[in-house]
Parts: sequence; structure tokens; C-alpha cells
Amino acid sequence: MSNNANYSKTIWITMLTLLILLGGLPMSSAHAQSAQKAIWLWNTQLIATSSADVLQFAASEGINLIYLQINRDLDAAVYHHFIAAASAQGIAVQALDGAPSWALDSQRSQLQASLDWITSYQNTAGADERFSGIHIDIEPYLLREWKTKQTKVIRGWQQSVLSVVQTARQLGISASADIPFWLHTLYTADQQTTLSSWMMQQYDSITIMAYRDRADAILDVASAELAEGVTAGISVYVGVETNASAEGNGITFYEEGAAYMKQQLQIVNDTASAYASFAGVAVHDYAGWTALNNR
Repeated sequence: MSNNANYSKTIWITMLTLLILLGGLPMSSAHAQSAQKAIWLWNTQLIATSSADVLQFAASEGINLIYLQINRDLDAAVYHHFIAAASAQGIAVQALDGAPSWALDSQRSQLQASLDWITSYQNTAGADERFSGIHIDIEPYLLREWKTKQTKVIRGWQQSVLSVVQTARQLGISASADIPFWLHTLYTADQQTTLSSWMMQQYDSITIMAYRDRADAILDVASAELAEGVTAGISVYVGVETNASAEGNGITFYEEGAAYMKQQLQIVNDTASAYASFAGVAVHDYAGWTALNNR
């Protein structure tokens, strides 16, 4: 994209933000108020040793959705206790898992083992102890095969998505996933549609990894997939990063701190609500966010 195009897009986003904040853009107040706040929680030991702290943090930050890593070595009773306590606070908990290799046909058994654990867990947990959904993080573009066999990897990725969705449907819960903000630039293995659009046709919601540290930049990279979400009729979360990053300046709120992030996310929330697909923001992750607050 040319510098002029980038400049024009930034100006448009800035004007849209001002219009919403000043009340000049029609928007459903009900939709604006329904925006959720999600967080990734990878360290499963925390729900065993510090569940009260995690839930207190969630309450203080208005978090109502947790993507919680599953750990097959952790006693299921620990999940029972945590999810029941979260449910009592009105917080939904989705089963989080994933690996880049899960897109490969040769490694799909690893995905299936995770899905089997979730199925077994759901079938033995009480009503208020169950996961509300499955949230998958498969990033095959990190594999070396991505550079040499991209179409084959994409085909395998699509098959893995279908496996996740099938399991979720059988369990009567939602299926969702993290996707990079640039996924609309790639196509399915059969070249019929963009890969992001295809994902949206399968999942109930997606979370865009729109990792930038300014509201206008976040909205810039998220806009294409928010628009695709409108067409697909699904919920789209806009994800941001709080951990240190080696990818350069502008990726994470690690340097700017919690107060600045809160300000920028409010702008994202207000502006992105113009998209019917916008469901809320998601913060990566619990460890990073709590560290920001403690600095």
C-alpha cells in the first residue's frame, strides 16, 4: 500500500473515532454496551494456586471471557473449581490449546488428543463447571513447511479447523480461534475464498491478533477482517499484546504501560463498535497484563 493510501486510511479512522466520541455517527447503544473483554491465560498452575487472584483481577478489569489453556496433567477437579467460581462471577471460560504443527496431517493426532480430553472433561463436569467453548491457536506460518509447501499446509489447517468445529458441535459449545490480521491476504487451498473468510464460515467467533500499540494502528490492521466478520455474521474480537516483543516498536503495550493501554482500548472499543461483527477486545495475556499493572 502506498504512503498516501496509508495516510488516507489513518485520517479516515481518526475521523471515525471523533464522530463516534462526539455522537455524530449512528450506532446502536445496545451494541456498544455489549462489547466483551477477553484474556488469554496460559499458565494453568495459577488456577490451582491463585484462582482467587485471577478472578479478582478479572473482576477489577471487567473481563468476562477467559481463554484458559488446558493441561491434561492437571486434575480435572482444579478446572471444576475454577470454572464454577468464574461462572458465579458471570465469566465464561473457553478451553484454549494449540500448536503450529497441528495444521500438519502428520500431527493431527495431537489435536485429536486435546479434543478427546475436552470431550471427556465436558461429559464428566457439572453444568457450571464446563467450558463454554473451544478456543484454538494454530499458527502454521511459523513452521518451516510454510515456506515450501504452503498450499498443503493450508489444506491441513482447514482440515484441523473442521475437526475442532465438529467436536464443538457434538458437545453443544462454541468454536473459536485466533487468526493473524493479514489472513485475508491468503486463500484457501482450492483458491475459492480468502482463508480468513473461510475460517469465519466455520467458527462461531474469531480473535484477530491485531498486535499494535496505538488505537489507529490496531483499527487499521483489524478493519479488513472486521468487515469480513460482518459479511459472515459472526463475532470478532480484536486482540492486543502486553508482553515484550522482538518484532520491533509498535507491536505491544509493554513499553507504554497499563494506563495508556486502557485509553487506547477505549478508543478501539468505541470505534470498532461501528462494525456489527465487533464483539470486544482481547488482551494477550494474563501474565503480561498483570505485570503492566504492577510496574
